[in-house]
Amino acid sequence: MKKRLLVGVILLSCFIIFTSYPASAQEAVAGDSAAAVPQALSTGSGVLHKAIFLSESAQKANNSINDWINAFNTEVTLGGAGDQCIEMRYSGEVKMTGFFPWRMQFRAVVDGVLAKGGAPFLDLIDPEIYTSTAFNWWACGLTPGTHTVKIQFGPYFEDGTSYVRNRTLTIAYGE
Repeated sequence: MKKRLLVGVILLSCFIIFTSYPASAQEAVAGDSAAAVPQALSTGSGVLHKAIFLSESAQKANNSINDWINAFNTEVTLGGAGDQCIEMRYSGEVKMTGFFPWRMQFRAVVDGVLAKGGAPFLDLIDPEIYTSTAFNWWACGLTPGTHTVKIQFGPYFEDGTSYVRNRTLTIAYGE
């Protein structure tokens, strides 16, 4: 009985360690202004009335830490008659090639400005194997008119290539 309990504790400990999100995931992403995002993010509530849905299955790759690649071939432009907030929900499969550590970075940009939310990077466990992931971002205080939304990705380190495939994006907005 003691051996079984010990094995159970060891397995549970390994599961917790290997599935824990790294504490360093709150570091700023290389090449963007994430460090300028206020640490105390505002809270609030509201009603989102409309949504745009995108889905693409083709694989896209990025092997440059200096260039952000759009995760979607379609550029999304939203319109609205009043001030509003939007929420962007991304999910898809990702993988990395190159040398360890296998780390990708993602970001959402609205009118060229970094959106809030999302983790600045994603650590992958195995190279060459697709893993499912999801991120949420939001942007508030958008003025009336049109706004362009882009979800972008790339490798975190120079020696890797990051890939996305089978991805979706849902953008919920007020008007």
